[in-house]
Amino acid sequence: MMAAVTMLSGAAPAAGYNLSLALIFALTALGIVGIIVNLCHLTLDRETAGAAETPRRGRRSAPLFAVLGVVFVLLSANQMGALQLILGDERVVMLDGRQLASALSQRLGGANTIVLPHVVNAQDFDEVAYWERRDMAEQFNWWWPSRALWDDYPALPPQTRRYNITEFPFFSFRLGDMHPHVMALPFGLLALALCLHTVARRAAPAFAMNARGWAELIMVSIVLGSLYAINSWDLPTYFLLYAGAMLLLYLRLAAGGSIFWMQLGQQITAVAVLAFVLFAPFQLTFTSPAGAAAPLIDLPIIGRLTEIIAPYTGGRSNLHAFLLIFGLFVLPLIAFAYSASGVRSQHSAFSMAEAPKQSPSVEALGIVARGYFATLQDSVSLLPWLPPIMLVLGLLIGFPLLGLLGLGIFTFASALGNAHRPAIAFTLLALALGCAVAFGVDLIYIRDLFGNRMNTVFKFYYQLWLIWGALSAYALWWLLTQTRGVAWLGGLVISAIVTILLLGALVYPWLVLGQLRAGTAGTLDARTPREQSDAGRASIEWLRRNAPAGSVVLEMAERTAADDRNVGGSYNGEGYSGVSASTGLPTVIGWVWHQTQWRIGDKVLSEQLGERRDDVERIYNTLDVNEARELLAKYGVDYVYIGGLERQNYSAESLAKFSALGEAVFARDEIVIYKVSP
Repeated sequence: MMAAVTMLSGAAPAAGYNLSLALIFALTALGIVGIIVNLCHLTLDRETAGAAETPRRGRRSAPLFAVLGVVFVLLSANQMGALQLILGDERVVMLDGRQLASALSQRLGGANTIVLPHVVNAQDFDEVAYWERRDMAEQFNWWWPSRALWDDYPALPPQTRRYNITEFPFFSFRLGDMHPHVMALPFGLLALALCLHTVARRAAPAFAMNARGWAELIMVSIVLGSLYAINSWDLPTYFLLYAGAMLLLYLRLAAGGSIFWMQLGQQITAVAVLAFVLFAPFQLTFTSPAGAAAPLIDLPIIGRLTEIIAPYTGGRSNLHAFLLIFGLFVLPLIAFAYSASGVRSQHSAFSMAEAPKQSPSVEALGIVARGYFATLQDSVSLLPWLPPIMLVLGLLIGFPLLGLLGLGIFTFASALGNAHRPAIAFTLLALALGCAVAFGVDLIYIRDLFGNRMNTVFKFYYQLWLIWGALSAYALWWLLTQTRGVAWLGGLVISAIVTILLLGALVYPWLVLGQLRAGTAGTLDARTPREQSDAGRASIEWLRRNAPAGSVVLEMAERTAADDRNVGGSYNGEGYSGVSASTGLPTVIGWVWHQTQWRIGDKVLSEQLGERRDDVERIYNTLDVNEARELLAKYGVDYVYIGGLERQNYSAESLAKFSALGEAVFARDEIVIYKVSP
């Protein structure tokens, strides 16, 4: 999609990459503002009709809180940047609750040497017993706050801790890493807006009943179905949110009467089926990198599920780490949940006349369910005690996030009890779903190449950052403009605490932007390492202009540690696959480390990786012209690229043979491109 926009704009690919990042940022900001403003106006128009002062005050302040939502989601970070500044070392990210409390106590006492209660052995760090505090304003490490949640693994050596990825959007844009989780941000907000629209609509959808119903069904299915193609992790979360939104809609339309369960189920099923059918070409040809490991239980169906999903057996998430990541958002959302749970209305603005008619049998089913929902709504008065009780229980049994289960149950019941107030119900529903997601990643994870929950935490926590970050700004607005008395005073206290947390969350962007200002001035062009020299830029431009689409270009492949030679880093700065990446032309094998990750779900292709890498080595290394010719023909190579990487790693004699294999069609400085003879 970003390539299409770049082509339509006429921008060069190198500039189009950075412009795409800016576009994603802007679309995300636009989506956040739209959702928050709509939540505020929905509250004022439908939930406070007849109140004179509150709507006026709330309406004027809505844009300010919408901007605050943008700050929360896109410009804030977790609290690790502030802790790194206070404690003077990036290794603060790996501390457990006891160690962090001890370190902060020492620092508050004026100590510049931080001594830990016990030695820590953690991934990517040596054993740590103490450190001397450094000036982080000068030596700030912008990378490690994106690894704020660390797990203990009982099967590993004592005190070994391993990180999970806990990226947030500002980090992603600083990294310039246009991966699917970044590109999906505005589309997640589109799905969020669809769910809000669903909760607030005045009548149930008429899916497939007429032309308008078919059009709406198709559009809803496109919005939700596209998420799997854009960033597959998003689909389960937003589809569940949509299903919950439909439930709230039908509950509100029932207005105390029967719920049309058959139609509700049919409509949700129709969306699910069409979301698959509309993207069938992608669904049928895409091979997920998950599920490549052997099944945990080798039985039909169950075996396939256990190839993809596994129980998480490491140490449970620390409460302090969760709060350092999400405290800025969950504090106003929890306060909102407890304040809104007591909000009731004797009348609904919607009547059963707006709900579509059903058969007597379906209506009877709704009547049976009516008593269940009445009981559930009445129980809301007791459920507020569930989160603190389960939190205390979780702390006692070593499962701190057990409190999220209680909070999720409480807020879901509150959402049902406030179905007649769409904005409140929607926010409570999103909070409940987020609790379920965060609690769930402490129980199971998606199996991938790494064999741990690192990516599962990463992808689902990223969703929560977007959803909770946007809705927490609305929650603050509601607490300060739609409450009275003790609740309003409580909102002031919450706002004061949130202000402090926001200042801590802004330490990271403040230090990072300071580093960027002090560094080498950047440009709009996002050039690969192969394009850094004049000759490199000219060679890439030549290929773009002259190589026919689909031409295979041979370039050096990344070598692995087993080769005991050059090894590409976690983020490839050496230029491996840079020619292919810069031109869009295929090569024999892409960046090996990424190919290993993303091909692992396809056993046939995965088994080719080693052979392809070795064949690239043989083509460049061999002095036998016939052997090189056979291998070039095997992969249909049209062009051979020889640049700085190739000259550093292969002998001049081995590279000279290419003059006998083709014609030099480009030559400048250290770079030569040969067109292979038929």
